[in-house]
Amino acid sequence: MYNAVKTAKGKRDMVMLPVDELHVGAICRFPLEDDNGLLLLGAGTTITAELIQGLVDRDIEELAVSIEEVEALRRQDSLSSKPLQRRRPSKPSSKQDEGFRAGHPSKWPKGVPLKGNLVDRHHEPINQSRREVLRGHVKLARDEFEQIRLEISDRKLQTIAALNNLSAAFASAIVDDHDQTVADVVSADESMSLTDRSVKLSVLGMAVGTELELDGPTILEIGTTGLLHDIGLYTMDPGLIIPGRGPLNDEEMWEYRKHPINSSNCLREVSEIPHSVLIAIEQVHEQFDGSGYPFGIEGKRANLYARILNVCDTYLRLTTGTSFRNALVPHDALGVILYQARYQLFDPEVVRAFLRVESLFPLGSRVHFNKELTAEVIRRPLEGYAHPVLQCDDGTRIDLTTETEAMIQPVADPARNQARLPREIMETMRWSPADELIFD
Repeated sequence: MYNAVKTAKGKRDMVMLPVDELHVGAICRFPLEDDNGLLLLGAGTTITAELIQGLVDRDIEELAVSIEEVEALRRQDSLSSKPLQRRRPSKPSSKQDEGFRAGHPSKWPKGVPLKGNLVDRHHEPINQSRREVLRGHVKLARDEFEQIRLEISDRKLQTIAALNNLSAAFASAIVDDHDQTVADVVSADESMSLTDRSVKLSVLGMAVGTELELDGPTILEIGTTGLLHDIGLYTMDPGLIIPGRGPLNDEEMWEYRKHPINSSNCLREVSEIPHSVLIAIEQVHEQFDGSGYPFGIEGKRANLYARILNVCDTYLRLTTGTSFRNALVPHDALGVILYQARYQLFDPEVVRAFLRVESLFPLGSRVHFNKELTAEVIRRPLEGYAHPVLQCDDGTRIDLTTETEAMIQPVADPARNQARLPREIMETMRWSPADELIFD
C-alpha cells in the first residue's frame, strides 16, 4: 500500500491517496480532505467517475484518507492504470488566483477582496461532480450539528473546529464556482431542518459578503455566524421549533425571541470564536429600522455580518412553507424584500448586493421560458438583473442576453409547497421579518 500513498503531513492516521486511484462505487466512511486539510468530500459520499473527473478538473491531485479505509477507496488496478487527463482551465489564472484555490481558506490574506478571485464559470454548465461534493458537505453538516446538539445538552461544547472547517469548505466552493454553490445549496426545499436552514444561511451570507467585496477572513466569519446563529434553539422548548407548526402565541413569541442571546451564551466559553461572531449571532434578527429583536438595534449600529445575514434569513423564511401558508417562489420572495426595503427594513447596500447575487430570477429556481419550456436558473446575468442563464431538463443551455424576444416567468412547484404572490399585494403590504407572514 505505501508505494502508492504517502503519509499526510501532520496527521499520523492519514495518508495521501492519488485522486486517479479512487475506486468508482466506493463509499467514504469518513470525510476526505485535501493536502491542506480542506474538506472535499463528506462522509457517506459515493465515488463516481464524474466526481473523480471533477476533482481532477479542479487540479486536486491527492486526498487525505484515513488509513482504515485506504484499501476500500483504492482501485485494485491503480498501479497500472493511466491517470485522468486534466481539462484545460476556463481561463488563465494568476498566481494570486491559484493561491486562493490551492491554499486552505484560513490562510487567505486580509484586505484582499474575495470577489476578485472567483473562477469565471459563466459559460460552463452545471457540474455533477461538484453537485455531489456539495451534497456531501451538507450531509456532514447534519452529522456535526447533531453532535453539537448533544454537547450543548450536556454543557460540554468546547470546540467548533468541525463547523469552521465546513465554513471553509463552502467558502472554497464559492471561489471555485460561486453560482453553482449558491444554486445547489440555497435553492428552496419543501421544508428545512434547523441544520439545513443554517447551512443555507451560511452559504448565502458568504456569497453576499463576497459581492460586497469583503476579504477572505471576513467571509469565513460570516459563514461561521450563519452556521451558529440559531443553536440556542437547542436549549429551548422543542415545541417552539417544530417544522410546520402554527403561528406562535404572544407568550411563545416572547420566549422564542430570546434565542439569539441563548445562542451567544452557549458559545461564550468556546475560545476560538471571534468576538465579532458572538455579537453578530445576537443581532441577526435585528432590522435596519429598529423593529427587530432582541434589542431593537437600528441602522448600522448592528454588526455588518448580522445586517447581511438578516436579509438572507428573510429570503430563506419566505421561500420555506409552513402549515398555515405556502412558500413563495424565489422570484416573489425577492420581490417582497425589495418592496419592504423602501421602508428601511434592511440595509440598502446589503439588498443591492443580494440582488446581484441572486438576480431577479434567483439561482436554482425554476422558470417557464416562452411558456413552453421549463428550465433552471444556473448562472447570474453578466450585466443587469433580468437576463440569467438557464439550463433545460435535457441539458440545453439558454443565455437570455441573446434571446431578445424571450418571455420568462417563475414556476410555482406544488411539490415544494410553493405559490405566487400577486404584485399588488407586494406593493401595498407592510411587514417586519420579526413577525410571521400570513397570506390570506
